[in-house]
Amino acid sequence: RLLPGAMLPQVGGGAPRSSENEAVIESCFRRLLASIESEREKIRQTWVSIDGDTKTTTVELDKLRQDTEEWCFAERHKVESEWKRLDRLREKMSVLYPNEKGQMLEINCSGRIFAFPKSSLCYIEGSYLNHMFSEAFVHKVPRDSKGRFFLDFNPACFALIVEYLQKAQFAPEAAPHVPPELQQSMDILAEALNIGIFLRPNRIQLDHVTSLSVKGNAVESTHQGWQLISAEDPLPLSGAAYFEMKVISNPDSSRGGLAVGLCGHKLGAKEIFTIGLPDAVWYVSNNGLVAGRQDDKSVISMENMQKKQQFKTGSVVGVKHDICTRSIQFYINRVSIGICTLNPELLDNFRVLFPVFALYVAGQTIAVDFAAICPSAAKGPPITGDRHAFG
Repeated sequence: RLLPGAMLPQVGGGAPRSSENEAVIESCFRRLLASIESEREKIRQTWVSIDGDTKTTTVELDKLRQDTEEWCFAERHKVESEWKRLDRLREKMSVLYPNEKGQMLEINCSGRIFAFPKSSLCYIEGSYLNHMFSEAFVHKVPRDSKGRFFLDFNPACFALIVEYLQKAQFAPEAAPHVPPELQQSMDILAEALNIGIFLRPNRIQLDHVTSLSVKGNAVESTHQGWQLISAEDPLPLSGAAYFEMKVISNPDSSRGGLAVGLCGHKLGAKEIFTIGLPDAVWYVSNNGLVAGRQDDKSVISMENMQKKQQFKTGSVVGVKHDICTRSIQFYINRVSIGICTLNPELLDNFRVLFPVFALYVAGQTIAVDFAAICPSAAKGPPITGDRHAFG
C-alpha cells in the first residue's frame, strides 16, 4: 500500500519536461519566423532588383526605339530627297535645250496661233509650261485638227508669255509689262503655270520723284507735307491679297498725317502731293476712311469702318482685298477695324489695285511687308500680297 505522498515525486517530475518542450517549440517557432522573414527579405530585395532592372531596361529600350526612329526618319528623308532630286533631274533632262534650235512649237491658244522655238522654253525653267512640252509629257497635250498643240488659255495673256520668251535670251531679268485689263487673268495664268518672272516679289516703287527716302521696303519722310508713294506692282488679283505697314516712327500721331490704302493705278509724278485721288481708298491716321469720287459717285458703296484710329509708333496696319466680294478690310495690330466695298458701278476703274502710302510729318518712317500673312487666314491657305508666295 502506497502512502498518499508517494506520488508527489512523479507528479512534480513532469513539470520540468513540459517547460523544456515549450522552450524547444518556442525556439523552433522563432527560428521559423526568422527564416520566413529572411526569405521575405530576399524576395523583397529580388523584387526591388527586378523593378530596377525593368526600369533600366525600359529606359534603354525607349532610347533604342527613339534612336531607331530617328535613324529611320533620317534615312527615309535621305531616300525621299534623293528621289525628288532624281525626279527633278529626269524632268530637266527631258526638256530640250538651246542647242536644239531647229524645232518649232506651233500652238493654237484658244484660236490664236503662236510659233516659237521649243528651245526657248528653257528660259522659264521650272514652270509647268516647260514641263508640258518636255519629252515626258508632250504626248498628253491635246492637238487641233491641223496637228497644232491646243491650249485653252487666255490668248492675250499667253501672248505676253511668248513675247517674254522671244526677249528672254537677251534680257532674262526684264519683267514683262502687264496691261491693267489683263492683270487678273495674267495672275491666274502665271500662278497656274508657275512662271516665276510674272510672280516676282512686290516692293516699294523705285522710280518715284518724291523727297521720301526709300531703302528697300522702308520709307522715311524728310519734309513736311503730303508725299505719296506706291508699290512697284499691283496686288495679285487671282484671290484675296494682304500686306502690312509697320510704323517705325511717327513723331506726332495725334495729328494724323499718315495713311495707307489702295489705288486703281500706279502713281504719276503729278499725284504725289495729295491723297485726294479719284480712284483711291485710304485709311488716314486719327481720321478714318477717305475714299475718292468719280462721276460724282463715291468709289465705295458701303463701309463700317471705325474712326479716329491712330497709327502710333510700333503699330502694324494691315490691308486686305478680297477679289470675290471686291471688299477692302483694314487691320490695326492684326485686329480688324472695319471693311468697305468698292462701288459695283465703278469696278472697271479698279482692274488693278496698287498699295499706296502717304506720309505728312517729317521723321515718319514705315516698313512695308508684302509677304505678311493675313490674320483671317490662320485656319486656311495663306493670304499675302506677294505673287512669289503663290508660286
